[in-house]
Amino acid sequence: MANQTLSSSRLALVTGLLAVALAGSSAAAGAVTDATAGERTPDAAPARELRAYSYQTLDYPGASQTIFWGLDDFGGLAGQYAIAGGVPHAMTRRHGEFKPLDPDMLGTNFSAAGGPNDAGTTFGGYADASGIQHGFLIREGRFAKVDFTGHLNSNVDAVDEFGRILGVYWDADGVYHGMLSHNGNETPFDVYGARDTYPLGLNSEGDSVGYWDTDGVVSHGYVRRANGQVSTLDVPDAAATAAFAINDRGQVAGYFADATGALHGFVKTGQKIQQLDVPGGVATIVTALNNWGSVAGEYFDAKGVRHGFMATLK
Repeated sequence: MANQTLSSSRLALVTGLLAVALAGSSAAAGAVTDATAGERTPDAAPARELRAYSYQTLDYPGASQTIFWGLDDFGGLAGQYAIAGGVPHAMTRRHGEFKPLDPDMLGTNFSAAGGPNDAGTTFGGYADASGIQHGFLIREGRFAKVDFTGHLNSNVDAVDEFGRILGVYWDADGVYHGMLSHNGNETPFDVYGARDTYPLGLNSEGDSVGYWDTDGVVSHGYVRRANGQVSTLDVPDAAATAAFAINDRGQVAGYFADATGALHGFVKTGQKIQQLDVPGGVATIVTALNNWGSVAGEYFDAKGVRHGFMATLK
């Protein structure tokens, strides 16, 4: 999910992906490569090999930017919006209706929301007046701030039905580290050899996904199993990859930069990686995936405007 350090969104990562791709760089080696990374399914593959999606643009009314970071099994969404290029604020969309999250809880500075999970918990991050970022949970209407012990900035990126929290923390050096927290017990983790480890998605089995890098520029996706085993997930032939979501069926979704600099969404099912592109968009970023295989995220139009979208299987 977004944090204010990344220009109030994943924009810095997007910029990094584009810069790497346009420079013709290839993803660097680092962690153990996932032997099951899969085969990228080309756009021209026979129809029987592709799962058809129906795409829907969903923009917060009057917004200049809409981004979704979460999608539940009932079609509920959460994310962020901005008006006239202003500061992004957290919002939800339930039963077809957008709603900003209460500024009395999150303030009027940057905020972004993910979820809800299937227990109805919404989560995310927000900045205080001094610019420090805090994570948050909203359960049954009750707000709770989340700060990982001993660290300057915190963000909650996923929460499962059992209350396990997946998040990220960073201190004055600006380096990202993963964190798992449950019942007050915190377990920090990093991909071996990484500079940054940024977790983003969690399923009910305790498996998580995210991205890592060694230089703050070239990102690699990863899958971290509940037992702590980590493997890299890079889309074949991609310049950079970020994994954002994993569902209870083991599907993984995210996005990648190809060799020309174009950004595409993907869903990995078994050994197959299917590329997803919103019709009419110039860049597609998948950030959320539910147990039905539906996805959500954002796309850029030809004018560079960022729109929210959801795609469901036909």
